[in-house]
Amino acid sequence: MIEIFVDSEKCTGCGECIRVCPKGPRIYRIIGKNGRETVEVVDKSFCIGCTTCVMACKPKAIRLERGW
Repeated sequence: MIEIFVDSEKCTGCGECIRVCPKGPRIYRIIGKNGRETVEVVDKSFCIGCTTCVMACKPKAIRLERGW
């Protein structure tokens, strides 16, 4: 299983991770949090571990870890 971590302090809510991810809206969604937008994980089970979201995230707010 792949664990997805989004640092809401770094995330700008730009949605680039959703746009580039092959599974996009199944995994991520933009929410309002503490008066600003950020991305949260909806369902990590769809993640294929391609790291496209990690590479696209300019503020480096997304981290993937493989959990065994």
